[in-house]
Amino acid sequence: MEKYKYIEWFDAAEMHEHSKDWFSELTFIKDEQLFLNNLIQSFAVKAIDKEAFGQVRDFKLALSENNRSLLALFKMVQKHMNQLEIMIDDVDQLEMEKAYRITHKELFAKVNDYLLEYRTIKEKGFERLSAILKANKKLSLGNPDYKLRTTKT
Repeated sequence: MEKYKYIEWFDAAEMHEHSKDWFSELTFIKDEQLFLNNLIQSFAVKAIDKEAFGQVRDFKLALSENNRSLLALFKMVQKHMNQLEIMIDDVDQLEMEKAYRITHKELFAKVNDYLLEYRTIKEKGFERLSAILKANKKLSLGNPDYKLRTTKT
């Protein structure tokens, strides 16, 4: 993912679209982290060596720390979305509008940095989990002896 640069002349509609996109992406990541935690948990019940267990634990800790950042950022984006009225209420509040634009610029950078960091954590974590699966070919995420049988109705 490339790092985006903030451009100062966004109007209220564009800033609102940014905020909605951020909210949507952060909501998706919140759900994705639940999935990743369940995936990591499935490794915890498998017979893996100490080094592999440490790698899985490191991935889980990185996700946990990242989740704290996610929740804080999520709240900032929600608050920012709720304050959009300052920009569209047809009342000249130049200082408040300026503050809103500054906050938008800061959030633009924070969300972009967060997304880059999250994708890096996820990529490294998947590399680790893939390496563990490849190293332990007998390790599977399901029951290899389970066979689907058809029944007559």
